[in-house]
Amino acid sequence: MIGFLDDQRRAQRLPIYLPVQVYGKRDGVPFSENTETINVSACGGLVPISADVVRAQKLILTNLQTDEDLTCRVARLVRSERGQVLAGLEFLQSAPGFWRSSPSVIGIVQSIPAKYPRSFR
Repeated sequence: MIGFLDDQRRAQRLPIYLPVQVYGKRDGVPFSENTETINVSACGGLVPISADVVRAQKLILTNLQTDEDLTCRVARLVRSERGQVLAGLEFLQSAPGFWRSSPSVIGIVQSIPAKYPRSFR
């Protein structure tokens, strides 16, 4: 079931745009999709996704700037005002450094929007 974008979230999110790859299987058939985060938190992140995923589905998320992989699950699915499906991904294990791509979050926030334009708006 797909909810609304204004659902409450349990952790503070930062609007950081990072290139990621999502890998999973649907009905035994593997899929891989490159996308970028809309926002991230200590618990996971929100990404636009075109693959047919379902809540609680386990996925492998790769931070393409660090080439680090992490297992996560689809915690929620929402539809944006433009009709795009967004997946709220939750890490299965604590990974405080997964979103790192530069020495400081401030550096990320300042550099990512220019380097990775938000094409999904």
